[in-house]
Amino acid sequence: MRLSHTKRGVRISLISIIASIFLAGVKLLAGFVGKSSALISDGANSLSDIVSYTVVMGGLAASSRKADSSHQYGHEKLESLVSFLLALVILATGVSIGFRGFKALSSGQTLVVPSPVAFWAALLSVIVKIFLWRITVKGVKATKLNSLRALAGDHLSDIFSSTGALVGIAFSRLGWPMFDLIASIVIALLIIGSSFEVFRASYHVLMDASVDTKTRSELEKAILLNPNIKRIDLLRTRRSGNGCWVESEICCCGNLHLIEAHAIAEEVHDRIERDFPYVRHIMVHINPCFEDEEFCKECDKDPHLKHSRDDKDQGKTN
Repeated sequence: MRLSHTKRGVRISLISIIASIFLAGVKLLAGFVGKSSALISDGANSLSDIVSYTVVMGGLAASSRKADSSHQYGHEKLESLVSFLLALVILATGVSIGFRGFKALSSGQTLVVPSPVAFWAALLSVIVKIFLWRITVKGVKATKLNSLRALAGDHLSDIFSSTGALVGIAFSRLGWPMFDLIASIVIALLIIGSSFEVFRASYHVLMDASVDTKTRSELEKAILLNPNIKRIDLLRTRRSGNGCWVESEICCCGNLHLIEAHAIAEEVHDRIERDFPYVRHIMVHINPCFEDEEFCKECDKDPHLKHSRDDKDQGKTN
C-alpha cells in the first residue's frame, strides 16, 4: 500500500511540474508583453514551483525505499524533510515577491496599465491551479502523505496569488493602475502565510509528534476489544511519513501462563496492524495485574486461573 501511495504522489508531482513549466512560460511572457508586475511576480512563483515539485517527487521516491541496516525504521521521514525544504522555498518566494512589489510601489515610478493579454493569462493560471489543487487534495485524502499536503498548500497559495494578479490587472484596466502592484504585495503575504502552514505540518512529524486525539481513541478502543485485557497502562505513538509507530503496555491477569500472555499480545499486534494500515508497527508489552485489583476477584470464578494462582502460591511456600 505504501508503494502505491508513493506512486500516486509521484504521478501528481509530475503533473504539477509539467503544468508549472507551461504556466511559468505563459505568465512571464504575458507579464512582460502585457506590462503587469503582478503577473510577472506570479510567473516567478511558478518558476520556483518547478524546482519545488521536482524535489517533492524525488523525496517521495526516496522515502519509499525499504529499511536497511543503517536505517532500520525506513526512510519515511525524508518525505517530511522535503516538505520542510519546500516550505523554505515558498517562504523565500513570498518575501522576494513582496519586496519587489513594495519597492516598486514606494518608488513613485510611472504606473503602466496592463494589456488584456495579462488578464487572460492570469485567468488561465487560476483555472489550471484549481485543477491541480483538486487532484492533489484527493491524493492527500487517499494517501495521507505530508509532502502532498504541502503540495496542496502550495497550489492553494498559487490560486490566491493568481486570483490576486487577476483582480489587480482588472482594477488597473478600470483606471486604478496602483492595484497591480498592491496585488503583488497581497500575493506575497498569502504565499508567506501558506509557507508557515507547511512548516507546521512537517515540523510535527520530524519532532515525532503523536497522532491526533481521534486516532488515539480508535487505537485504544481496538486494543480493548480483546476481553483478556483489563486496561491500557501506556499508549505512545509517533508519526512518520504518512504512518505511525505505536508502543503499548496492557494489563492482563498475572496468573496467565507465558504462552497465554504471548498469544494475547500477538492477537493485538496482528489485529492492529491489519485494521490500521497506517500503523507501521505496534509493540505490545503485558503487565501483570496486582491481586488487590477489583478485577482480580474474577480469578476466583475461573477454575483454570484459580488453579494457576494456587500453583504459584504453593511454589512460594515451598
